[in-house]
Amino acid sequence: MPIYEFKCQDCGQEFEELMLSRSAEPVCPVCGRSNCQKHLSSFRLGPAGGTMDLASSSSSSSSSCGSCNASSCVGCGSR
Repeated sequence: MPIYEFKCQDCGQEFEELMLSRSAEPVCPVCGRSNCQKHLSSFRLGPAGGTMDLASSSSSSSSSCGSCNASSCVGCGSR
């Protein structure tokens, strides 16, 4: 069940909606109208928006800050 981002063309409200059916029209939570346009969503690939490199990290390695078990602090946010 995908979650889509929409913007109401009447009041300008941006919102997310779980769409159970492609034929369903989203309704703006502010003004209640269905004049909404779907937007492309951004997404995170890993901690703090960085990419996760599963091949280079292992559970036995330790990080320089000690707050996690990653091999480096790239994207960890605890630098």
